[in-house]
Amino acid sequence: VSLLFELLDRLPAKAPVIIAGDFNDWRLKADAVLSERLIEAFGERFGSPARSFPARLPLLRLDRIYVRNAMPHAAKVLSNYPWSHLSDHAPLAAEINV
Repeated sequence: VSLLFELLDRLPAKAPVIIAGDFNDWRLKADAVLSERLIEAFGERFGSPARSFPARLPLLRLDRIYVRNAMPHAAKVLSNYPWSHLSDHAPLAAEINV
């Protein structure tokens, strides 16, 4: 998280930023820190990060889509076929307004 903040600090303060991926943050500890400076798409839309693991029956909140200087408009977990058979994590999709 510290390295991520260092990288963010190198970008122009008003630049739109999207950071997405597997954070393996099932205890939501990193999310608590990241959400101080970034907006998490599913948290903004639904009140908490998406359940994305395992893909066929998502229970754990491991994956995230964070934005800065942008706003998530829609967010969806793609947990049905064929998405559920492409990875052990369900893909997350979001429409972002910049």
